[in-house]
Formats: sequence, structure tokens, C-alpha cells
Amino acid sequence: MNYPENTVLIVGHAKPGKDDAIYTVHGEFYISLVVEKATGIILDLACNTILDVTCRFAADLFVGKSLVRDLDEIEDSIRTRYFAFTQKPLIACLKDAANRYQMACCED
Repeated sequence: MNYPENTVLIVGHAKPGKDDAIYTVHGEFYISLVVEKATGIILDLACNTILDVTCRFAADLFVGKSLVRDLDEIEDSIRTRYFAFTQKPLIACLKDAANRYQMACCED
């Protein structure tokens, strides 16, 4: 997949719990988001989950949403639909990515 020139890559990270396999394998939990620079719309997501289905499910919660307008909606979806050890780290990653997006794309 090629991404248009008007996109940026934003990475959010958080510490998973020590009982999660991601902690053992990676030490930290990451999400990488491809985002339209002007609108904050998320076009793609990848994360360092152990199982591919978990990453695909997380992507389904994020893609098409805005890092500017839809943070509460994404967080609510995570809390009501994503029941993995990484639920809290995923929310932390979302907030970290939103902050990085604001710093990179919204400050003049």
C-alpha cells in the first residue's frame, strides 16, 4: 500500500502489564497510525500484538476515525469491545498518538 503525500506516520506507545506476552517479547506496546495530516483521519493501523487477529480488530476500532474529533468514541469502543490484557495500554497508546499528532501537525 502506498500512502499519499498528505499523510503522516504517528506512533503511540505504552507499557503493558507484566502478565502480558507483549511485555515479555517487546517490553512496550506500540501502535503505528497512518493519518491524514490536515484532518487527523486514521487511514491505517499496525501494532505489535502477538496475534494478527488482535491487530486487525484494533485497526477496525481506529480506521476511519479522527485523532482530533473521535478520541472519546475510540476509547469507548476499546472499553466496550476490546477485552485483552492490552486494553489499558491501547488507550494509553491512543492518547500518546493523539498528543504526538497535535504536536506535529496542529501547532503553527
